[in-house]
Amino acid sequence: MNVRLTGPHAVSGEPDPIAVIDVGSNSLRMMIARQRSDGYLEVIAEPRATVRLARAVDAAGSLSPEAIDRALTVLDDFMGLAARRRVARVCAVGTAALRDAANASELEAAIRARWGIEMEVLDGPTEGRRAALGAIYGLPVEHGLVVDLGGGSLQIARFRDRAIRETWSFPLGTLRLTDRFLSSDPPSDEDLEALRLHVRAEFVSAGVPRLARDEVLVGTGGTVRNLAAVSRRGRRYPIVRVHGYTLTRRRLRRVRDRLASLAPDQRRQAPGLNRDRADIIVAGASGVLAATEHVRARSLLVSGQGLREGVARGDGPLPAPRVVRRASVDALARRFASWDEDRARRRGGIIEMLTDLLDPEAGEPLRETLRHASMLYDIGGSVDAYRRQRAAADIVLSADLSGFAHEDAARLAALIRVAHRPRTLARALRPLLGAGDDEALQRAGAILVLADALELRLAPDAPLRARLGDGGELRVQLPGRSGWHPDRLSERIERVFGRCLLIEDERGEVGPAPG
Repeated sequence: MNVRLTGPHAVSGEPDPIAVIDVGSNSLRMMIARQRSDGYLEVIAEPRATVRLARAVDAAGSLSPEAIDRALTVLDDFMGLAARRRVARVCAVGTAALRDAANASELEAAIRARWGIEMEVLDGPTEGRRAALGAIYGLPVEHGLVVDLGGGSLQIARFRDRAIRETWSFPLGTLRLTDRFLSSDPPSDEDLEALRLHVRAEFVSAGVPRLARDEVLVGTGGTVRNLAAVSRRGRRYPIVRVHGYTLTRRRLRRVRDRLASLAPDQRRQAPGLNRDRADIIVAGASGVLAATEHVRARSLLVSGQGLREGVARGDGPLPAPRVVRRASVDALARRFASWDEDRARRRGGIIEMLTDLLDPEAGEPLRETLRHASMLYDIGGSVDAYRRQRAAADIVLSADLSGFAHEDAARLAALIRVAHRPRTLARALRPLLGAGDDEALQRAGAILVLADALELRLAPDAPLRARLGDGGELRVQLPGRSGWHPDRLSERIERVFGRCLLIEDERGEVGPAPG
């Protein structure tokens, strides 16, 4: 299944890059990534090429010499990229087209002879399990179903407590659905209905269950990601990435219907759609919609991760979402030269102290968002030293954060912005924020900016003492002598918490300055 290409080449303290190649029914993909000890995958490159092996198999029952040559040509390019990235290990897996090809062993033998790689052709349940593990790792979900739609097959997996319990596999990939049911382009309503009924009948026959009340439907695969991208581009939406995007069933149907109504040339121009998928996206959308209807899901939570990530991580247990979020935030922070780990850790300790004093009833979700904001507050300085908080918030909205739903990422970005400018909450973020978020963000923002100001005035090993005085005021004692008089901060703390902020130094003098 894997081969070591070279000896270790990693920078000191960093793991060797690995590569995972997915020989899929529609396309060949490779992911080059570093896997940290905490499980986070730092993706370095993700090349892709459309080959459509499933059509070659469906037409003749085996891979033609031309199809094998196309695949090997793409893999030549992939392996060259892996060598230039100094990849230490390559894993290769094949999916539905190779499962069904009578002569898949010819391609396997060619890959073995040329690069020494033992490609693993996954059976349907194994593909479903690994794709599901890859998909749910980076999402804040505990129980539900995963639908993974590829070019040759569709897998469904049920998970409880982030562990896979059951899988189903169907020959219902986008290429096969297109070729079997859509006789014209644009397709007729009759063809779309026939496709829907067939998919639903397959699910009923296999016993695919409905969603339970505590379960969510997760979608992964290129078709799902393209549908999310089209949906996102069709509305005012603040987050660019599709990972963590919620695609409602109503919006999914609307996107499918709009794409189905377009002529092929028009569809290729649809914002958000990969042009290579223009001829198969309608069938894929119809398959995903049928799955959503069958399990009675109101929405589909989109994962930007899947089979390749599942192969890279293996079949071990998945960490809790909070652990994934912490690792992801830490990995993001370390990409920026302006980030200082010691400062971030000290600021985080001050935040814990201030929260206990000023907002003791704050729940764990708000406290966790504060911890993440404390870690990322400085990263924007690498982009714009004068508007570092705004830059940091923009980075959060575009970063590949794992474990965050879009609402979580929006709340984190909003907190960083509110801390710096309490009266400015980006209008674009409001659709993703809840009714009670404004007040909570104002409280958390005041704590964050106060903690940052205090940390700046502390020597690395100096202690900070804070307490509530007899009159309910917040008394903060700085070591040594301090001439700091935080007038604006004092006003903000009093406005948000109804408490006066008093700064003391070794002389016992108390601020803020008069007037």
